Amino acid sequence: MEIISRTFEKLLTSKSVDEVERILDDLKIDKKYQMDDNVYPRLKFKITKQEIEDLKEKGLIKSDNSLADISSADTLTKLLYSVSWKNGDLKKVRHIVEGIISEQADEKENGLVFYQFGKYLTKKPGEPIIDQHVLRAFGMFKANGDKDKLEKLKRLSLITKKEKELIEQYKLWLRTELTKELRDNDNYSYYVDKVLFAVGKSVKEMG
Repeated sequence: MEIISRTFEKLLTSKSVDEVERILDDLKIDKKYQMDDNVYPRLKFKITKQEIEDLKEKGLIKSDNSLADISSADTLTKLLYSVSWKNGDLKKVRHIVEGIISEQADEKENGLVFYQFGKYLTKKPGEPIIDQHVLRAFGMFKANGDKDKLEKLKRLSLITKKEKELIEQYKLWLRTELTKELRDNDNYSYYVDKVLFAVGKSVKEMG
């Protein structure tokens, strides 16, 4: 697909975050496909393994990495807990925590999107935010025109262990194939993710 090939041509030659941020305008990707910064503002903080250990010592996170009873916590913590509870997301926190503290080869079988989000929150270079749209765009790039693969990727909606290899390929690509100048930029993968999110979403919706 031309939009995919043009996107990756530009990404592979970009030497700065500013160049990456211009790609969606250059490709005339509709705003409706782009990540809304008001809904998903850039996360300027990081979370370390030690910070998670501190929360465990305070009794806010259990030994199995799930959230504990936070009745005695501060008001902000209780408010954010309430939002997660209302959205049915309490169990997802465990996957994020596991991503933050994991230092071993990835053996995760479920909750991969949230697990990888935890890895992103450590802000280690080359740890991206993963979702269906990003993986769709990258997968289509790697498919090299294979029609069967392209059709399957267009329909991709849930990230399961079947996509683990593709996730690892994407992470390797981020760490090795982009220009050194771009990789020297702080949090560079975030900006690449934003481009691929929009392109991957547009490809899905345009069929």
